This record gives sequence, structure tokens and C-alpha cells, in this order.
Amino acid sequence: MEETTKEYELLCILSPRLEGEDLDKAKNEIVELVQKAGGTINFKESSKKPLAYPINKEGQGIFLISQVSILPEKVTELVKELKTDKQILRYLINHLKAIKEEQKAPKAIKKPQAKPQKTQPEAKPAEPKPSEETLKEIDKKLDEIIGDI
Repeated sequence: MEETTKEYELLCILSPRLEGEDLDKAKNEIVELVQKAGGTINFKESSKKPLAYPINKEGQGIFLISQVSILPEKVTELVKELKTDKQILRYLINHLKAIKEEQKAPKAIKKPQAKPQKTQPEAKPAEPKPSEETLKEIDKKLDEIIGDI
């Protein structure tokens, strides 16, 4: 049975105090850890950013984003090695295929449910307004009726 390597994204947050040669040394140590586990690494991005919350009393960290090609069985070995490195404040390993599948998968779109429409009573045809003459006639008849009472 042939074993194949899988692609992972490795994010490491390093101490912000690392600069110049110390930062290069820390990167080389990460490369050695990956190679020791039988994988290859390719760094994509490196930048110093503020942290959402302090880690080991540090308010900033150097974010190293890299792509790692390694056997799935060796990932746990790599994790153990990353835990022991004191310069790495935090790390995260994501399987790239899983990330790409999430991005490709269409998101379920909820269709709005049809609301029952309110039925409005039928509008009666508008009756013509009585003219002034008819109103005067009606007033006279009412006066006659009231006077008889």
C-alpha cells in the first residue's frame, strides 16, 4: 500500500522579540522539525501583528504562514515537536484539501417561506354623492317627520 503525502497549512506565532538572525534561526528550526518528520515546507508569508489577547505576556507576535507536505501519520509527531519549541507561542495545522472543499461547497440558501396573503374585502362600487338639491329635499322630509312626532 503506497502512502502519499498530504498538503497542510502551518501557522506559527513566534515571539515578537525575534529579529534578523534570530528569526532566520527560528525558521530553520521549523524547517528541520518538518524535515525530521519526513515532510517539506514552503514559507508563504511572515508578518508582525498585534494579538487578540496576550500570549505569555506578549501583545504582538510574528505570524509565519507556510505550506507543509507530509504524511498524515507524521503530523502528530510534528505537533509534539512544535509544542516543545519555546519560541513558538501558538501553532495551527489545517488540512488544505478540507479548506478548499469548504470554499467550493455551495452554501445552502434558505428560501423564504411564502407568507399567507391577507384577503381584503371586496371593494364596493363607489356610490355617487347626492347633490345639494337632493340633500335639501331630504332635510325637508326629515323636518316634516320630526314635526309630526
